[in-house]
Amino acid sequence: MPDLYPDEYLKASEKFKQVAGPVNEAYKAWHTQAMNAGALDKKTKELIALGIACAIRCEYCIDSHTQKAKAFGATAQEVAEVIQVATIVNAGSTISYGIQALEHYDN
Repeated sequence: MPDLYPDEYLKASEKFKQVAGPVNEAYKAWHTQAMNAGALDKKTKELIALGIACAIRCEYCIDSHTQKAKAFGATAQEVAEVIQVATIVNAGSTISYGIQALEHYDN
């Protein structure tokens, strides 16, 4: 796999943080609060985030949430099951949108 975080990306990321200022700080605070343990523990939240990251095809998110889930004790089997669930949800969504194609066809 090629380097996911090339120097150009890291530099642009730092520039964004500086330019976005308080909005970026608010996002970071929101992210921290949302990912803290609550009714769901941190591992579960990271596994949920990983499933969503797979479904929306965010390479950076997949990398980040996989590493964090692993750090919080997620097993390879749990990660595999998350991928399976994300795949099913994504496939179901495709079917739902595909049904609209049939509706358009009949009109």
